Amino acid sequence: MNLHLLRSIFPTLGLGLILATPASAEISQTAATTCVQQWAALVAQGQADELGKLLHQSYQHIHGTGLVESKTAFLEALRNGTRKYEPIQLENLKFRSFQDTAILTAQFNLKATARGKKIEGLYLASFTLIQTPQGLSIVSFQATPLKPATP
Repeated sequence: MNLHLLRSIFPTLGLGLILATPASAEISQTAATTCVQQWAALVAQGQADELGKLLHQSYQHIHGTGLVESKTAFLEALRNGTRKYEPIQLENLKFRSFQDTAILTAQFNLKATARGKKIEGLYLASFTLIQTPQGLSIVSFQATPLKPATP
């Protein structure tokens, strides 16, 4: 959990509870961008085992269709070929950091096949990343389809 948020909820409680933030908890934009770019490359290459190392144990993948998958389910679909992605190019990246948590948003053109059905479109992606003792980890991904503007 975000230590800054915990401090605001439970400042001391009169119990002498003090929550310390590790000195290196801040997530840099470079590190977050590198992590999500690795995510995109590994997803497109179907490298589920390597991708699993980037994903937090509680990872949640929310597809543009509204389908919600756990880390296990998402990786299994890549492993067994149920879902295949063409290269993913993340663009218009925007970064926000909150000490040990970061949110990165990006746009991408999705070209994928799921259970034999082609899926294509422009999407907005949101990644939530946290700093863990083992390094940077992606906790959540959410894709939202973007509709073309109407005149």
